[in-house]
Amino acid sequence: MTEPVGPHRATVVWLHGIGQVPGDLAEVADRLRLDRAGVRGVFPRAPVTAPSLLTGLPVSCWFPQSVLALDRIDVEGLAAVLTPLTALLTAETARVGAARTLVAGFSQGATVALTLALGHPERLAGTALYAPYLPPDLPALLPGGGPAPANERLPVWIGHGARDWVVPERSGEGLRDLLASWGHPVTWQRYPGGHEPFAGVRASLPDFLGSVLGTPVPHVGGPGPTARAS
Repeated sequence: MTEPVGPHRATVVWLHGIGQVPGDLAEVADRLRLDRAGVRGVFPRAPVTAPSLLTGLPVSCWFPQSVLALDRIDVEGLAAVLTPLTALLTAETARVGAARTLVAGFSQGATVALTLALGHPERLAGTALYAPYLPPDLPALLPGGGPAPANERLPVWIGHGARDWVVPERSGEGLRDLLASWGHPVTWQRYPGGHEPFAGVRASLPDFLGSVLGTPVPHVGGPGPTARAS
């Protein structure tokens, strides 16, 4: 976890991708200087291990998933991991309020983050997804067959690398279009890179976070929140 510098104004729960560790997304939060904006970072570790297609060695994941078959979702595995994550999210919202809590995720972590956020019973600030893939039947993954009433029209930020060979850009575009058709305000940002967590993020994500969390977030390489607000 990373604690905010100064008053605790908001929280982001970050969910990493397959074969990653929590520190990979902690580096993203550090690069965005979220602690200086009063944002607490929470970085749970995926509880499951599965053999890597590349090395055969066990890697961490939220549920068993082949990167060659992203359209096959282990529904039971996803439901199992949502239970402890919902408890964690509830504990975090109790600290600062649900309206100042956001769930972010990369790749498989983005799929988990989206289902976690949409199914949460309290209204959250939003969700931020990088290189998400579109499940074949997203409503079936949600406990109520669709977004919880509190999180209908939840703001969503989606970023995707144009040269992503693991999760093709069209997958993120498909999810963008589906969520927009459900009435969610979706911010879409295309980046030139590949399959790297929140690679190339500059103004778009900090602006989104600042807007939905209600606290100024600095642009990468730009002035801190105090200077921006003045």
